[in-house]
Amino acid sequence: MASSFVSCKYMLMKTPSGKSLVSRLLLFLLLIIPLLVFSKKEVSRNVLYVSSFTIDNHWAKLSKETMLKTFKVNGYNVNLKEIYLDEKRFPKLENRIEKLKSFLNTNKEKIDVILAFDYGATDLFLRYSDSIVNKIPIIFVSELESNRKIEFKNITGIVSDYGIGQVYKTGLKIFPNVHKVYVWADKSPTGVFFMSKAKNILSGYKDAGIDIEYGVDANNGKEFLRKVSSLDNHSFMIFGTWQVDDNGNQYLAKDFYPQFIKTAKIPIFTVFDGFIGKGFAGGYVQMAENNARAITQKAIRIFNGEIPEKMNIDNIPPVPMYDVDNIIKKNGEFRVIPKNSILLNQIKAFFNAHKILVSLFVIIIITLLILLFQRFKNLNLLKLINEREKHEKELELNIKLLSFAMPSLQTVTWKYDDREKKFLIGVNDDAGKNKVTEFNDLTNILHFVEPSFREKFWDYLQSLLRAEEHLEFNYEFKATISEDEPFSWWETRGVVEIFNDKKGKHRVVYGIIFNIEKFKENEAKLNYALEKAIQSDKLKANFIANISHEIRTPLNAIIGFTNLIIQSDNKEEQLQYEDIILQNNENLLKLINDIINLSELESGYIKFEKIQFDLHQYFDELESTFRYKLRKEIDLIIESPYKSCIVYLDKAKITQVINEFMENAIKFTHQGSITLGYKIEDDNILFYVKDTGKGIKKENLSKIYDRFEKFDSFEQGTGLGLSICKSIINAMKAEIAVESEEGQGTYCWIKIKSDSIIIDGDLE
Repeated sequence: MASSFVSCKYMLMKTPSGKSLVSRLLLFLLLIIPLLVFSKKEVSRNVLYVSSFTIDNHWAKLSKETMLKTFKVNGYNVNLKEIYLDEKRFPKLENRIEKLKSFLNTNKEKIDVILAFDYGATDLFLRYSDSIVNKIPIIFVSELESNRKIEFKNITGIVSDYGIGQVYKTGLKIFPNVHKVYVWADKSPTGVFFMSKAKNILSGYKDAGIDIEYGVDANNGKEFLRKVSSLDNHSFMIFGTWQVDDNGNQYLAKDFYPQFIKTAKIPIFTVFDGFIGKGFAGGYVQMAENNARAITQKAIRIFNGEIPEKMNIDNIPPVPMYDVDNIIKKNGEFRVIPKNSILLNQIKAFFNAHKILVSLFVIIIITLLILLFQRFKNLNLLKLINEREKHEKELELNIKLLSFAMPSLQTVTWKYDDREKKFLIGVNDDAGKNKVTEFNDLTNILHFVEPSFREKFWDYLQSLLRAEEHLEFNYEFKATISEDEPFSWWETRGVVEIFNDKKGKHRVVYGIIFNIEKFKENEAKLNYALEKAIQSDKLKANFIANISHEIRTPLNAIIGFTNLIIQSDNKEEQLQYEDIILQNNENLLKLINDIINLSELESGYIKFEKIQFDLHQYFDELESTFRYKLRKEIDLIIESPYKSCIVYLDKAKITQVINEFMENAIKFTHQGSITLGYKIEDDNILFYVKDTGKGIKKENLSKIYDRFEKFDSFEQGTGLGLSICKSIINAMKAEIAVESEEGQGTYCWIKIKSDSIIIDGDLE
């Protein structure tokens, strides 16, 4: 090529001086371009692609497509040979070796490199070699045992790590209330390796209250799905693969996994990227594209002269990928998802989480479109008042555009000519064609109007037919467009046109009818929401006024009696003042605690901490706490039926609720008794407080849990206590109730499930 360039240069130098510089350059290009074209060599390689799976497997297809694209981008024309080991059907190593031998015996072309994808193929080449195989560079990409040795010098590869540990820890953060984790896979080579790896990794995690169950036995798909349907609701699954049952029958992931996802009621995490966003919640995953690109780049290094023996075994870390919508639907904490995660279905999650706001926004937009359309139509009618035929066509076109722009609205067009005495009504069918029905007797249309509206509707229609000038109108009524459909709200809008011709003056009414049932429903909802908001504002205003008074009262008492203590030398008076100060301290502390609890509930932050404790001892503590608070004429009855009853509950939250029950009982009971006790009902514990106090009026029982409600303005308190108790018990998924009759006393109880109950040493 260099000599050709010199020849070209020599010829240019010999060019007659009469020729221009442009001619010389053209001659040079004509000589040099063919040399460059014919000197370019296309890089071609024979590559053997060995997959652990079947030819129609999604992972295998994606790996192959990504590998070929990467070779092409880097300038390599690949002659691809393919072997699919089908490890689910042939899990034994001998079967996979026979497939490899069969191919090598029939293949006549030289193989430049073997690319082994996933565990079944990788395990084959790490265990087997022969006189043909040991001469070909082999690259694998797969998960691999940490202590696995590579004995053959012609092999290098990439370890694609499982993210089992990360999936487990992140899963517990997303779903903090679970107490069981299932780890499942089938008994294929990949599944067996996954289970072994999971047991090895998770054996190092010791989380309190978390039980890990490994593996699943299933002789067929129905048995597998039956076991899925019976899983513990307070759990999640770390899933590897399940495409072959214990009898060796195979199942395609694209057909079977949707059934698995539909049956499972618990969150499913995984270590592979398939089906995340289609039912799996997510996980730290291997990605087929990442694996394929990495192995292809390593093959190109071998093409460029590197030898496998000198190449390091690389690692590909798992990638965090999560379905936000799935996690929200499963009541998970999506805010704890790792920040570097690939997030799927975020928009869908937003719409599902804000359905009311989105609906209101859509209603507003549709309403604006309707108003804009009506304005546009009315302007056209004014401009085209003397062009009747053209006006009718324009109107029909606008109605059709409206039905396309707002497919959620049912629209009907109608026209009445008082000269021809014909009422025409047009309804668009599903195909967009306008079907016109004609009525010669105007009274026939009343059949479609709801009976209670017929008289007013007829009077309004007659008023339109008496109009003496151009008139725009709108009217709401209940009707139906089909006898098979119920009556619903409709609105008609339109114009009355007055025409003068040789025959005299006559009227033509043009109208549009559209269904406004949803608007009416939303209007009612908005009115109800407005009423509740006004009520809430009033309650909050009362609360602020009440709380300021409630806080000032104990503060004034504390400050006043503190001054009296300082000024008094009488020890008995000082002790009396100290008791008053202590009592007001308690009242003030309770007020502040109520405000703090309300703030926590408003923010959605509430934590539960379960501990083991003895109810017998606990009720002794309660008795000593409350007995001194009672008036002398009130008896305190403790009903603690067992010498020992050990339970596993959130003691602090239960105490908070019982305190509220007791404080109310003490406050409103002036004679008789107050009973505090518990009893066991199956695996539930019923805590109760009964009193013989003034009771609650029947009309007030429905409002006892409302915030800021006080039924006796002369008693101290914020009106928040029972509302806070209700929220706490609901969050604990327990039951709470208050039963009362005015003048007869009150019975308050909560029923809550304990994870374990040991009565007098015996486990219930």
